[in-house]
Amino acid sequence: WAGLFSQRSEIVIVKISDVAEAQSGLVLGRKEAKDSASVHYQYKRLTLRALGEDGYIDTDELEKFSASELLDDALFTTTESVVVRLFSPMYPVLIDESSKGLLVPSQLAVLRVKDCKVILPQYLRLCLSQKTLQERVAKIESGTAQRTVKIGTIMDLEIVVPELKTQYRVVEIDALSRRRERMYRNLIEQERLLTDNIIENIIGGALK
Repeated sequence: WAGLFSQRSEIVIVKISDVAEAQSGLVLGRKEAKDSASVHYQYKRLTLRALGEDGYIDTDELEKFSASELLDDALFTTTESVVVRLFSPMYPVLIDESSKGLLVPSQLAVLRVKDCKVILPQYLRLCLSQKTLQERVAKIESGTAQRTVKIGTIMDLEIVVPELKTQYRVVEIDALSRRRERMYRNLIEQERLLTDNIIENIIGGALK
């Protein structure tokens, strides 16, 4: 694959299965401790709600999982892997040092890039988050119940893969935009809380 990018400004179209491997998560019921006596290991696990629309993990939505046995390392998040919901929208998230080691349940899937010299994990996440791709997935899976998404559907998707220099550029632009959006949302939430407190002090005081 690296040879495809030897020429300047080379762009190719590939299936995700050509550049990444996928693995589904654990069916929790198979390894969950049935009672306190059978709890041997405690883990922190991802949930559907933990994958945010902004591409970040909401740590407040993580949950504890009590297992009856030691779980395989392959079932946990690793750095530079991409986790997606097997429901539409997929809300892809890139795993970094702060989010590695989390148990992945069967409602999610993990994608791992085969060769970072061909495609960056950050770029793969960006491709999966694009509105046009999400719409393609929704159209393919339109007949499924509860907007479920099959791993095979994801792996068959075609994406545009430019040279690494271009990938780095668009990833940097995306990361900066998402950081700004997150900052603005936090400011809006703080403003809302401040406004609520002011109104409560004005109206609530009359009821005391």
